[in-house]
Amino acid sequence: MIVTVISRWLVIVTLGVIGAGVMGAAGMGMLFAAGGITMAQAEDASSGKHEQGQEAEGDKEAANEGSEAGGYTIVDGKVDQGTYDGYLTYSRVCQACHGPDGMGSSFAPSLKERVKSRTFADFAGTVAGGMEIQPGLVMPAFADDPNVMNNLENIYSYLKARAAEDLERGRPEVMEETSEGESRSDDE
Repeated sequence: MIVTVISRWLVIVTLGVIGAGVMGAAGMGMLFAAGGITMAQAEDASSGKHEQGQEAEGDKEAANEGSEAGGYTIVDGKVDQGTYDGYLTYSRVCQACHGPDGMGSSFAPSLKERVKSRTFADFAGTVAGGMEIQPGLVMPAFADDPNVMNNLENIYSYLKARAAEDLERGRPEVMEETSEGESRSDDE
């Protein structure tokens, strides 16, 4: 696999064979934006090397390396800004097919369940390139949608938090940012 970073947002990945998807097995290249993260970083971030869901003095607190793909921070039910942005983007773009809170619908799968077994690289590839589920049933490609592509890691983080059941259904509250740029809850 060869990974070339063209600019901060554009990554060209050349593979011998690309698995199932709209490009099919004959595809040789795939373009996708991943916010400056390489495929190797995406695979490391989603390989389970960081913890999800921790109990902290009776309060449910989830800390999942907020700066990596799939990372999120939840304290007293409040989420970091990136995860909140993921919720907003999901609600605007993905919810129509995949249902509220990633729960799925009659024609699109539950992303809450799918994200449990998919790496960030798989997720990014599907979102960017789309997927033909069966003839006439297609997930569109979002590679040309800057709102989606600039929030890809945030959407993934939101879905990971939902999948781990660290984040309840509905619109989450966002933590306030401190002067150092760190998120904090009002209770700190």
